[in-house]
Amino acid sequence: NYALWSNGGVVLSSLTSPHGYDSWVNRLIGKIGSVQAVLEDDLREGACWRLPNRLGQIAIAFQDVVRVMHVMVDHIPAKLTNAIEIAPRKLLLWGMVDGEDNLAKYHSLRSGATGPLRDLLTARMAPALSHGMPFVPLVSFDYNIHAANHTQLFPIPDSVVAAGMDFGVVVLEILDNWDGELTCLYRVGIYGE
Repeated sequence: NYALWSNGGVVLSSLTSPHGYDSWVNRLIGKIGSVQAVLEDDLREGACWRLPNRLGQIAIAFQDVVRVMHVMVDHIPAKLTNAIEIAPRKLLLWGMVDGEDNLAKYHSLRSGATGPLRDLLTARMAPALSHGMPFVPLVSFDYNIHAANHTQLFPIPDSVVAAGMDFGVVVLEILDNWDGELTCLYRVGIYGE
């Protein structure tokens, strides 16, 4: 898992949603309520990144560049909480395009895309916070609170993987939750080679 803090994953605050829960106190004492919780291997109730509404984004930088193959989202099991509606629901993983080789692959992917990938590429050019950097959508998916497993793995489509792009930074954009007033993101994993 390239996103884990213990494996060198770090949060890029310039591309991460600001919010009231990530106070200097939370950062000082550790993970509870802080964005750092997403990069830890802790599923205690409340050990999540709390967003004050239904949407936001987190940018994760890796120690090395990665050809992303899967994204994992984990939430506390429904049987252990009375607030499952704060789990993320609709998510979109973006890769930040960097370097001449990746830019060429990006333009080739955009011009040759068909079907759902073309729709995704034309619907949005970048996450809400992008600072003008080029991004490519890697996968759009729904986290299912009714699934048997609370740890859910989502593959990057073959057409995106076949483009051969590697990434040093990804952005996970939360587009909606399960009808809660706030959103709680427990853990994100990025897998690849």
